[in-house]
Amino acid sequence: MTASIDTIQPVPASRAAAFGGRFTGFRALARKDLAAWRHGPRIWVILIVSIGFMTLAAANAAITAAIIAGLPPDVAPPEPMSMDPVFNLAAGVGAQIFVFAAIFASMGLLTGERERGTLSWVASKPVSRGAIWLSSWAIGSAVIVASAALVPLAATVALVVVLYGAPPALAVVGFGVGMAASIVLFVAVGLAVSTVTTNQAAVAGIGFAVLFVPQILAGILPVDISPFLPTSIFHWSMLAVAGEPAGFVTPIAWTVGVVALVAAAIRQMGKLEL
Repeated sequence: MTASIDTIQPVPASRAAAFGGRFTGFRALARKDLAAWRHGPRIWVILIVSIGFMTLAAANAAITAAIIAGLPPDVAPPEPMSMDPVFNLAAGVGAQIFVFAAIFASMGLLTGERERGTLSWVASKPVSRGAIWLSSWAIGSAVIVASAALVPLAATVALVVVLYGAPPALAVVGFGVGMAASIVLFVAVGLAVSTVTTNQAAVAGIGFAVLFVPQILAGILPVDISPFLPTSIFHWSMLAVAGEPAGFVTPIAWTVGVVALVAAAIRQMGKLEL
């Protein structure tokens, strides 16, 4: 991503002190990162792919019903799918395309700047390294939540209303919260890994390992560990939407995991040789 580094201006001492020395320059960095997202094509790719994937998955039951209706009488029709609005909304978001978007979009935020030399230039300005990482995480998370979760979710809900009827508002909110929480977590994973390697493929690989390995372990271990995994936050939101017992263990695990990632990444950021 091309950074608009010209937007970084010296931060007056009074403002720096007000925000905290560890995060000096956060506002200027946030403006720079937001401008980089706004002027690049990545946000549009995420938006188009996410909307297309989620709406097509949600429309699958209606497409199947239309195919069945058009079959000749002598052809045995396949089993029809549920036309329940919540079920088909869950089908649209259940593949978690937003997590894939978070992993791929975050893998180059810091590593790309390190490769281009932009990061060392920015770090030479009156900004802290903690603020550099925190800005990348906050702005990246906000943009990806909007482009890979909230807007595609709104488009999917609109399609579900047309094809199947209106889903309960609580279900829509629950899905949105789970999607946003998952994105925040995986952007933090990607940026934390980026403080120890400049290889974008390695960053993406570790992100996918964090996504899939805990699920595999939860499936083979004799004890159900899934509620204790921060990566289960979306599944937790789906249980809550369905009225199933969800508890508070998973949100606590998610909070602890995100805080630990942020703290470790900011600490490692201060040790980088740029």
